[in-house]
Amino acid sequence: MPVKIHGYTEEDLIKMDSEALRAILHERSHHTVEVLIYRILSGKLQKPPSLGNQAKTVLDIWKKRGLPTDAPDIKWCIKYVELAEKLNKGEKIEIDAELPKPFSDAEMKTVEKLLYERRSIRQFIAKPVSDAMVRKILYAGLMAPQGCNVGSTRFIVLREPEQWKIVRSDIPIEHGVMIVVCQDMRIYKVLRFDQTWPHNIYFDAAAAADHICLMAHALGLGACWLTHGEETQKKIREHFGLPEYFVSRCHIIVGWPDEAPIKSQRMKLDEAIIKKRRP
Repeated sequence: MPVKIHGYTEEDLIKMDSEALRAILHERSHHTVEVLIYRILSGKLQKPPSLGNQAKTVLDIWKKRGLPTDAPDIKWCIKYVELAEKLNKGEKIEIDAELPKPFSDAEMKTVEKLLYERRSIRQFIAKPVSDAMVRKILYAGLMAPQGCNVGSTRFIVLREPEQWKIVRSDIPIEHGVMIVVCQDMRIYKVLRFDQTWPHNIYFDAAAAADHICLMAHALGLGACWLTHGEETQKKIREHFGLPEYFVSRCHIIVGWPDEAPIKSQRMKLDEAIIKKRRP
């Protein structure tokens, strides 16, 4: 009996939109290899006889369709499929990755400066943000964690004042650039995450926005993260001629700061740690 992957037959996968197929390849590489292989190597889990077979099936279909294999995410999938194949053949494998190491005192000061000094900036001077800076900021957003490594995050960069008007925002933008964090909803739907794990959709967008703000701060820029609703989502789709499955979630205003607001503070840490009350 033919094996189905997420309920899809091989014929379904061959006909599937390439971005949806890419998401399944990501997810199967993650769930059928990545989350298992390290426990197998440490002796905590017995290797299943079909380790990574579903990921290999999807990868084979990807290649059969002549889709590109040189993108970093596809290379990542190929690496895990190859490792699984070697284990299935009884071969020993070595993974050339290091365990996390504590940061040095100097590195930790930089991390703390980034995390604890970042502020929301809402006014900017009339100085352009270079394309190189924008790309560095976007890459930080792209590298943010995503549930099951699905790869749904997309970006729109708005530089012109007329384009800024498309987005309903609480903050009037006069200078700088607006980055809109979007998602390709085909990816969640093909994996049925919109039904089983709908909250992941919003967490994924939030993580990307946070990484964007942190990188902007590290570059000496200011940023403020805002959300918007369905009206703005519709306007963005119409303006750029995008399909219904393309959904914007939030926007970040980025520019050279023209204000130095007092850093917002939080309650004492001990107040935020919930402990079980005694009866």
